[in-house]
Order: sequence, then C-alpha cells, then structure tokens
Amino acid sequence: MIMIHYLRGYAFSVRQVHSQIAIIGGGTAGLNVAAQLIADGHAIPQQIRIFEPMKMHTYQPGWTMVGGGLYDINKTLKPMEKVLPKNVIVSDSPVIKINPEQNQIETFDGEKYTYDQLVVATGIRTDFDQIKGARKQLEDPNSPVASIYHYKYASKMNRLVDEFEGGKLVFSEPQMPIKCGGAPQKIVYLSHDRLRKRGIKSDIHFYKTAALIFGVPKYAEILTDVCQRKQINCHFKQRLVEVQDHVAIFEDQDTKELKSVTFDLLHLVPPQVPAQFIAASGLGDAAGFCNVHPNTLQHMKYKNIWSLGDCSSLPTSKTAAAVMAQTPILVKNLIRTWKQGLEPIPEYQGYTSCPIFTSQSTLLLAEFKYNSELDETFPIFQSNESRLMFYLKKDFFPFAYWYFMVKGLWGGRDGFRFFKGA
Repeated sequence: MIMIHYLRGYAFSVRQVHSQIAIIGGGTAGLNVAAQLIADGHAIPQQIRIFEPMKMHTYQPGWTMVGGGLYDINKTLKPMEKVLPKNVIVSDSPVIKINPEQNQIETFDGEKYTYDQLVVATGIRTDFDQIKGARKQLEDPNSPVASIYHYKYASKMNRLVDEFEGGKLVFSEPQMPIKCGGAPQKIVYLSHDRLRKRGIKSDIHFYKTAALIFGVPKYAEILTDVCQRKQINCHFKQRLVEVQDHVAIFEDQDTKELKSVTFDLLHLVPPQVPAQFIAASGLGDAAGFCNVHPNTLQHMKYKNIWSLGDCSSLPTSKTAAAVMAQTPILVKNLIRTWKQGLEPIPEYQGYTSCPIFTSQSTLLLAEFKYNSELDETFPIFQSNESRLMFYLKKDFFPFAYWYFMVKGLWGGRDGFRFFKGA
C-alpha cells in the first residue's frame, strides 16, 4: 500500500513538469510570445511554462535614454510577476541544457522538464569581462567609465555627463552582433547635445570595430553628415581591448597593432554572446545562436523548436522592433505546424528598426530588412532628423511596451492588436 501511494505521487510529479509550450526567457521576446499565444486564444496560461531566473523585467531600450539624460531609470524596471501573463507557470532556475531528441530541458537545480513545443528566447549576454579592466573601472564610482548596456552603468553615464567640465570623451562600439546596434552612437549624439547646451567644450571620438558608421547606405550618409556637423571624430576598425586609468587601448582590426588613447570620460559597449547552452545542446549555428530558418523562425533541424530575438540566428539587427515583427509570425507558424499539421509560412523578411537619437530633441528612424534594404513606415519623416520621431521613441514606445506589449496587444509598426490574430 505504501508502495502504491509512492508510485502515484511519483507519477503525479512527472506529469507536473510537462508543459505543452516551454519558453526559455522572460525578456521582451519570451514575454511577447507568451502574451500573444494567450491573447490570440491559442493557449491558456497553465499550458505555458516560462524559464526565467531574473526577478525584474527590464525595458532595455530605455537605458540609452537614461544615460542620455532623458529618462528615469526606475521606469525601465518592473517586477517579473507584474508583467508575465497571469497564471503562467514560471521556473526560476537557469536552464543549463536542452535535449532536443527527448524534448527535455534541464535546469541548474537538477530538475528536468519536458515540452511539446519549445521557444528559445534567451536574449544575448553582455560580456564586459572580454574587455580587460572594464569591470573594475565601471564599478568604481570615481572612475569616468560608464555604459548604457547595464542599468547601473547607464545611471553612472548620466551622472558623469552632468558633472563633465570639459575635455576628451571617447566612445567605443564592439564587433557585431549586439543588441540595438545603433545604441553605441545614440549615446554619442545625446552626450554631445547635453554638453553643447551647457556650453562645455569637448573633444569627442567615436571608435567603431566596423568599417562603416551604419550598415544601410541611406542612413550612413545622414549619420556621416551628423558627425561632421557636430565635429565628432570617427575611427573605424578599432576594437577596445583594455581599459586602464584614463587610458583606453584599441586594437587595429587590420594590422592588430595596439594604440593607447587617453580620455576624460569613456563610454564603452561590451561584446555580446548568446547563452552557452544553445550551442552545447546542438541547437546553435557556427556563432552559437539558435539556428532557425530566416523566414519561418523554425529550427533548421528540430521542427518543434522555435527562436526569435537576440539569441536567434536571424540575420537582422537585434532590436525590440524586430521582436515585435517576429512574434506574430512565430506564433502563427508554431500553431500551424503543431495544431494543424501544416507547413510554416516563410513570412518574415527581416524587418527591424533602429530609432537613432541625434540630439535631445531629434531622431533618425532607420527601418530596414534583410540585405540592408529599406522598409520604411514613415518615408516622409525618415530622410532627415525628425522631432516627431523623437517623441514617438521617447514617450510613445515605452507606453506601448508597458501597457500593450506585455498583454499581447502591441504589434510594433502594425499597431494595436485588438482583434484575435491581428
């Protein structure tokens, strides 16, 4: 009798750890997928398990505005339970391995979970430690080194620019891909404008690992003019490898020679990498990103695995706008293949958007798709810097994120999703 009770309990516990839909990641991509599955009536919350160890959800696009003196850091943070769909199941131990052949997920605490459909939405990890000495300088409140790629360091950047009394500012950008590829230069222009308004003389230098100011020719031409007009000195094919006291060391990407550059204020952007378990589980491409079809978002080998956002292999700029465009396509294809036995539709064409602040009152809205082809929503406003686009980014996008995206009701440039499947 005791043995029977034991077996019943064991069987019950096994059933408890199976979920029809497992989503790894509770950031923008994972949250958006869960919200749209529920909002569109494809799933009830109890059918979805989200793996997310973080207790706070962050609106990371807001950190550029924090560092640029436009936004309150507290408005970029909310407790995870306040944004996740009500009644979804949450596992807060980090995922360490996926066994795709067995439809199984293993977490750090030793637990194992099974799934019918899996969505990998882990984002991309900032790796400050790839730059020697960076972490030490960032953590030192007296060191003039900051970064908008962490909420704490973004606040530090805001303070450093407020306190800056003149001298040399150095900004860096690492090798791609990174989240929001335009952000490293947004903070350049925002900082320049703040100092200009205060009448502070500054010598600004922007060091990029890439060979171009921007990957889309139309916007590259506009941004080149912005830099020339603001007297911002651009240095290409230069990768930041080390930070010392008031000295940044760059490696020339052609000659591999090292060059020491002194600074009075340094803003650095760390290299960024996907979660290691993706490649270790046999799901990654050559660079370790979840290897999915560029148009369907279905894994190239495992047909019940999907991925979107920063951790995916999708060859487009990694932005929140891209996630908004990818989510409904992923949801549609997941349901088509799983519930209807149909082939996924190759619908995603790489749409992404990069709203680039060019001052504290203007913005260049860059929109494009695969192969750097233009894909503009407001062409009349996208050939020059725009005040209207500035306020769209600064005020409306955060509002839409917190009040509609988390409920599955925001479709990015497609607008509000008030109707099922919109």
